Amino acid sequence: MKHILVAVVLLIQTGILQAGGTIKNGGVFYDTRGEVINAHGAGFIKVGNYYYWIGENRKNGVFVSCYRSTDLVNWEFRGDLLTRESHPELQNANIERPKVVYNDKTGKFVMWMHFEFRRDYSAARAAVAWSDDIEKPFTYVKSFRPFENMSRDCTLFKDTDGKAYFLSAARENYDLALYELTDDYLDTREHITTLWPGGHREAPTLLKHGKYYFLFTSGCTGWNPNQMKYAYAESIRGPWSELKNIGDETTFRTQPTYIVTVQGSEKTSYLYLGDRWDPKNYFNSTYIFLPLKFSDAVTPVFEWQEEVTIDAKKGIIH
Repeated sequence: MKHILVAVVLLIQTGILQAGGTIKNGGVFYDTRGEVINAHGAGFIKVGNYYYWIGENRKNGVFVSCYRSTDLVNWEFRGDLLTRESHPELQNANIERPKVVYNDKTGKFVMWMHFEFRRDYSAARAAVAWSDDIEKPFTYVKSFRPFENMSRDCTLFKDTDGKAYFLSAARENYDLALYELTDDYLDTREHITTLWPGGHREAPTLLKHGKYYFLFTSGCTGWNPNQMKYAYAESIRGPWSELKNIGDETTFRTQPTYIVTVQGSEKTSYLYLGDRWDPKNYFNSTYIFLPLKFSDAVTPVFEWQEEVTIDAKKGIIH
């Protein structure tokens, strides 16, 4: 009972547990146990009534942690999906930016991620894993360089037609390479295009709004924040618009990790998650949640808010 009371107090103090489903930005995020949420570089997926927050957890040598929530405000820890013990190749590796999609044909959840050996960033590989259950440990498949390209910061996107795409930073982070995946989502089928060669963009995240695809990226400045930019296209294969600024010059001191599509009974809204990195201590890094809105069909709007109120059932975020 004492542990439950402590957890509730911690959640209230940080603004994570409030009436009306309100997130207060700027503090530490705790789960329903009162433990700090460790899920950086994350991806989100909705399964049934639950949203799943899946991200990096390096604190105790654990790779990929899983949390779930029905309201996008209160998060319950569900376990570790990948650890150093999951496969021999992972024992001396780091995993970053895990993303998960569901394959309707195979009935499997498929995870793509950035793979490095712990010593440095020279491996520059993509890695793949799968599971029959979003809350159960994933089976690690392999790490590799898609079409022999370097692969670092990445994202994963499943389109409405069931096709899936992998996008990652290539050529020492100077390029972004877009790939179509095989039908089982376990490998790359085609290197579709290289976006903005020499543009030095990373931390990509994709979403579809109306008939347009939107790609959001950061610049490459290590752990330090910079200007987020976006582009749009009517086909994921392009042509893509020029890159345009969005938000302030530091993306409100964050780096993009994912934009969650929240489909409710009244509307569809979008929720930005950014990592607020601490360059001096990775484990002090936190998160920022902000609404992403559209002023017209091709113009996203992104502004700072101290508090964000979410009604996930109705799809309302403000």
